[in-house]
Amino acid sequence: MARPRPKPNATPVDLAFGVNACALALRHGRVRTLYYLDRTEHRRVRSLVDEARAAGVHTEQVELARLDELTGDGVHQGVLVRLTRPEPLRLDAVTEGATGPSLALLLDQITDPQNVGAILRTSVAVGVDAVVLPKRRGATLTPGVHRASAGFSFAAPVVEPSNLARAFEELQGSGYWVVAAHSGASAQPATTFDWPQRTALVLGSEGDGVSRLLLERSDFTVELPMDAQVESLNVGVAAGVLMYLWRRQWPVESTS
Repeated sequence: MARPRPKPNATPVDLAFGVNACALALRHGRVRTLYYLDRTEHRRVRSLVDEARAAGVHTEQVELARLDELTGDGVHQGVLVRLTRPEPLRLDAVTEGATGPSLALLLDQITDPQNVGAILRTSVAVGVDAVVLPKRRGATLTPGVHRASAGFSFAAPVVEPSNLARAFEELQGSGYWVVAAHSGASAQPATTFDWPQRTALVLGSEGDGVSRLLLERSDFTVELPMDAQVESLNVGVAAGVLMYLWRRQWPVESTS
């Protein structure tokens, strides 16, 4: 019996695939080797190969079956990269370096790579200072997350602590007000909430929401007003709305 191919979630974590993800990985100096489909006519793939060679990155032609195997039959578009290990971002460096309005996100047991990818992409768009993504009990930076974020996982300021509660305490101790996204009697409407200048926004899992311990220790809770027909929003969508509500109150200062 032939050995089954791995599922996409079982793809080695030091890989990224798809044109956008590979392009951002190259741009941020995270590529060790670039593999591409032999005899490819894909214009953007050929451009990535040229870019990688110009940067001194090793490139290698491979057959379609090999790309399919490595990606678990994912949509690779004929290109895949093996990644270098990133320089870890320290939370204390973020908090000490934030002199003005600052937003940090804490992702509490969010496991869906699509949601994590969407949150990371929006965090770059909004200008979030840190995305706390714990190494346990949540999605890590997998190939699925890289693809779902269109490669912006390589640009996002991700902090990967082993303990989310400790990161929570560190942010509070550094002058951040912790705001949990949670529907309840004490929750304030996020659209009229007076967002603190230094906010740590806690986003909970798709099924259970923010864990009880973090919820009890948060300074505020907010919810998004919505029509009674809609019970809840996808966490990736809700995160994007909340980030932009914070940014509306604390816009980026013009440098001109």
